[in-house]
Amino acid sequence: MSETPGWVGPLSLASSREGYVYFAGLCAPGDGGLPGVVVSTQYQTGRPLADWYDLGAPGLSPEEGGAVADTVVSGPVVVVNQVSGSVHVLVSLLRTGILRRSRTGEGRWGRWKRVTDHAYAGEFTAAMPTGGPLEVVAVGHQGSVDRWAGAGGGRFELRDRFGMAVVDGTRTALETGRKRVTYVWRHPGDDSVVAWRARGGEPGPVLPLGGAGGRGRPGVTRAPIGGYDCTVLAQTGAHGTVEVSAYVTENEGYGTWWAPVGDPTTPLVAPQPGVDGAGRVVVAAFDGTGALMLTRQDLAQDGLAFGPWNREGTHVPSAAGGQW
Repeated sequence: MSETPGWVGPLSLASSREGYVYFAGLCAPGDGGLPGVVVSTQYQTGRPLADWYDLGAPGLSPEEGGAVADTVVSGPVVVVNQVSGSVHVLVSLLRTGILRRSRTGEGRWGRWKRVTDHAYAGEFTAAMPTGGPLEVVAVGHQGSVDRWAGAGGGRFELRDRFGMAVVDGTRTALETGRKRVTYVWRHPGDDSVVAWRARGGEPGPVLPLGGAGGRGRPGVTRAPIGGYDCTVLAQTGAHGTVEVSAYVTENEGYGTWWAPVGDPTTPLVAPQPGVDGAGRVVVAAFDGTGALMLTRQDLAQDGLAFGPWNREGTHVPSAAGGQW
């Protein structure tokens, strides 16, 4: 990103079923105007990104209720429709609210369109489950958690609103079933992880997942473990080490247990789990120098056991593995 002039961040990415990875970020123009959204695509792992495409400064026309010279307060966030291949880029503006600009599966970009009819000061999370509409979760000015969902014809409706304290900068989303998304964030009381999803038109309960004292945005993915479809969580724990937890997907009520992965004297940050081509759970994190570190599931052991941490691009282990 250092090669992109005027880069002001933040950066968002999302992958498609074909393995393409879409990136979106903010760049400031050379004339001192408002930052604009730029997007790019990586079509193959390890290959360079395509040229950045400028979507311009997001906003609506005055006839559509847009504010002049509005400011981006959160985003951009990228979401991919895994069925059609369309790509959605969303931003939150100071006065106008959350907007989206969409690209069809054939590569044509539309104009900026409204998602919410009022503004949100903090971050937001967006997702598009298979068979379901694009939806957005944001925290309102009065501390409410709001979920907006597409209602057809380009319109969005406020589907859920409930009071809940949220640590800003910790929300993430995971598709956990057809047309279902589970949202994960930290509760400010003890910085523990909680999960929430809509259930049959009702808000649904907020479910505790443990991990008290952790920090940062939890990483989350789905993976087969022992023949079960499981949700895997990773976080920087209270003692600064990477911790992992796993449970059968959408069965949060049975409880979760966290265990450290690796040498407790090796501080790593921003852990994110994923699944590699061999079906192994992989956890990636950064060390104190900013180097990317990886640990992979050891399939020769029962449960969710990991091998040693390795610096990306080398085969020299830097810390002992662990087992959940």
